Amino acid sequence: MAMENRYAPLVLPTQLHVMPADYQSKILLFDATSHCTAQQHVNKISDFFELHEIDEADVQMRLFAQNLIGDVKKWFKAFPSHHIVDL
Repeated sequence: MAMENRYAPLVLPTQLHVMPADYQSKILLFDATSHCTAQQHVNKISDFFELHEIDEADVQMRLFAQNLIGDVKKWFKAFPSHHIVDL
């Protein structure tokens, strides 16, 4: 349940892939107050996934959710539970 709450509104598969080593120091945080737009941030995190060869959707989803902070995190968490599904 803790994992489910941590990543809500994401719906993650039962079997999760391992997160990259030392990812916390490598991911870019986004709070919507910098000069970077949301689209630019999505492009940067997509480049990060490609550069570090992160192909597993569940890892990408968890990394994306963890890079949101402040009001952006609150906005994301306000989506209904199980709203964003790994296809």
